[in-house]
Amino acid sequence: MIIVTSRDFRANQRKYFDLARTNDVIITSRAFGSYRLVPVSKDDNVIDDAALDAKIKKGIEEYSKGKVYKMNEGEDINGYLGRLLNED
Repeated sequence: MIIVTSRDFRANQRKYFDLARTNDVIITSRAFGSYRLVPVSKDDNVIDDAALDAKIKKGIEEYSKGKVYKMNEGEDINGYLGRLLNED
């Protein structure tokens, strides 16, 4: 783990971005506390609050209209997911 002050981070951002690929980098600030620098990978889900709110509202609306998918009695998860993927 590498601990660095916010002043040193500002002065050497490139260095700490490179180090964050393989190490935990903690940035400390007296005024704002501590932060961990974490690289974002292509597999990470990054979504802003407005987009998340819109998805939740859409889901609630679809649920209210009865647009839901239910597992059949005795159906396992593989069967359920396979059925969902094969529906048009």
